Amino acid sequence: MDQGELVLIHYTGKTDGEVFDTSREEVAEENGLDTEQDFKPAPVLVGEQYVIEGLEEAVEEMEVGDSETVSVEPEKGYGERDSEDVEVYRESEFESQGIENVRRGDELMIGNRRGRVLSNESGRVRIDFNHPLAGQELEYDVEVVENVDDDEEKARYIFSYRLGHGEISFEDETATVTHDHDHEIPQHLKDTVRTEILEYTDLEEVEFEE
Repeated sequence: MDQGELVLIHYTGKTDGEVFDTSREEVAEENGLDTEQDFKPAPVLVGEQYVIEGLEEAVEEMEVGDSETVSVEPEKGYGERDSEDVEVYRESEFESQGIENVRRGDELMIGNRRGRVLSNESGRVRIDFNHPLAGQELEYDVEVVENVDDDEEKARYIFSYRLGHGEISFEDETATVTHDHDHEIPQHLKDTVRTEILEYTDLEEVEFEE
């Protein structure tokens, strides 16, 4: 596959034989995963890191209808674990923010980082900001189910992946993104959506209405 091709894939991710993510509802049900979500094939815009590096590299070598089992080493997955990403905070810092009874296993947002509490002893809270799958070899069952060629459909997938809310409509060669939330779309996201749509489709303009 070439840079900028958009394909849809079904996938099931495993580590040590245990399923941690899937696009298939029946697999989620069989493995006790959360089923309160919309199960459907995932878009991969080749070259734009819609999925982890190791998975994208495998998809690049596949064609529609192909199914493969792919092994991904940590360096092409979620990276190696880094001891510097484990930090210690005073419990009083959380109490002052109205967060009480911090327990091992809790997930907390600190700034723009999500971490998992490793321990809370003597008023000192250790939080691990490493990705939960950091340092692990991953295995993916992958099926390429469709190549998206239509420009408007391709733009819809780019919009949905990058923004996830609002609406996108088309008139002539212009795509218009309508955003009805209270907060504005960050400029860097607007730039990414506009760049990908204009580079990988024949649409000529992307406008934002907020």
